[in-house]
Amino acid sequence: MVNQSAAVKDPKKAQPVDEIALWRAVVDPWKRLQRSAEKNLTNAGMSLAELQILRVLRKEGTSPMNRFCSETMLSQPTITGLVDKLEQRGLVERVRSTEDRREVLIAMTPKGSQALAKGEEVHKRFVEKSFEVLREDEMRTLSELLRKLAEASDL
Repeated sequence: MVNQSAAVKDPKKAQPVDEIALWRAVVDPWKRLQRSAEKNLTNAGMSLAELQILRVLRKEGTSPMNRFCSETMLSQPTITGLVDKLEQRGLVERVRSTEDRREVLIAMTPKGSQALAKGEEVHKRFVEKSFEVLREDEMRTLSELLRKLAEASDL
């Protein structure tokens, strides 16, 4: 008779980690979460990128367009298109700088503040539901590991 406990592999003697498979294990769930979050936010009538721009405006106040690029990691042409859409919907407005009339700044309107509050509430509920499959300690571990990966990518 075969000893069944001997058939169980010792995790310390496991095969080396395949970094490409690990990369896919990080990226694929992130892409799925991103797509789901984007789809979910349509219930609030906005995209994740639009939500990011409104958050920057709340944090920074009236801001030049190039400020959004560094805060959102989106390109200038993408930002311009998003701001155009937000402006058409009355959520932001373009205003001239009082210090340099050549500079155009973006300001959030009261309607934009309301849209931001609604978007954040919808997104918060989505995030809470997404992470309810993890225990508190798992969330802390995941957060720490992802922070380490992000720092390593900045090298």
